[in-house]
Amino acid sequence: MIINRGSYFYLFFLLLLHSCIEKEIPITPYEIGDIDLHTVGIGSDYSQQIYYSIYSSEVIASNPKTEWCFSLQHHNDSVLMSLNSSRYMKIANVGVDLTISITEDDLENLNWRIEPPAGGDIQAPYYYLQPNTLYILDLGRNSSGDYLGYVRLVIPEWTVSSLEFELQLNSLNFQNSNVLNVSLDSDGTRSHFSAISNSIVFIEPASALWDLWLTQYTEVLDEETEYLVTGILTPKLSTEVYKTDYSKWDSLLIADWSGLPFSNHWNEIGYDWKSYSLETGSYTINSEILYCIRSTNGEFLLRILDFYDEVGATGTFTFECIKR
Repeated sequence: MIINRGSYFYLFFLLLLHSCIEKEIPITPYEIGDIDLHTVGIGSDYSQQIYYSIYSSEVIASNPKTEWCFSLQHHNDSVLMSLNSSRYMKIANVGVDLTISITEDDLENLNWRIEPPAGGDIQAPYYYLQPNTLYILDLGRNSSGDYLGYVRLVIPEWTVSSLEFELQLNSLNFQNSNVLNVSLDSDGTRSHFSAISNSIVFIEPASALWDLWLTQYTEVLDEETEYLVTGILTPKLSTEVYKTDYSKWDSLLIADWSGLPFSNHWNEIGYDWKSYSLETGSYTINSEILYCIRSTNGEFLLRILDFYDEVGATGTFTFECIKR
């Protein structure tokens, strides 16, 4: 559904021109586009992950959240890992003894880390994988809430110039062992892997094609409580977001954005545009929150309107967006 706003802005600036006193110079208006209404669903069980383009108003790619476990990317001449936090995955660095026996009783004593909600390439220090080091991956849960188990991960060595290496994935008891040959892109594109199917999987589309990632993910509440939430992430470093409670939609469309404190944190849009009531058992949307978005596809203003579909099930995002 598209609402044409062209005549509105033409009339606005025409009246502004006629009201100018002598020597005033009217500001040349932006060529503002139409408001688009977008409806995108990830399932009432939040089982899907959606790569979405607000520029072309279409789903570019989608996948079940169980299809991949972690991604690796070239970052500062090292290998940076990001976990699939939609499953509440965790990782622990065990050390340089690659043959050490690890039982399920030992797991609770490990120093576990989750995927930071702001993004693996935003946090400091980054989670770089070290060669000849044993890591244990907690594979998290599937859409039904069942635990998926654990796996041992080792990169014996790598060549920084080409970032080609072997990735070893083993079960805790070494009964299942697999080796994947990895070649990372030098431009930092993420390569995705499944430690369940022991394979390289194609998940993330070309960065120029999409703007938003709609997914469940792990957020840290009150700086200590880890919680699975559902929201909108912006993992591309070329995408920046400015969140504001200033609800004057038309003013922000023609305002100068150059001085706004944009952020490249993945969760700047996040999940908290909605709130849940235990009394009513339902979500309320704060449609007063506006998001200024800058990406390789232009500048956009976005407002979220709903999280329910036509039959009252959650997991469907409805938002309006306009390109300025």
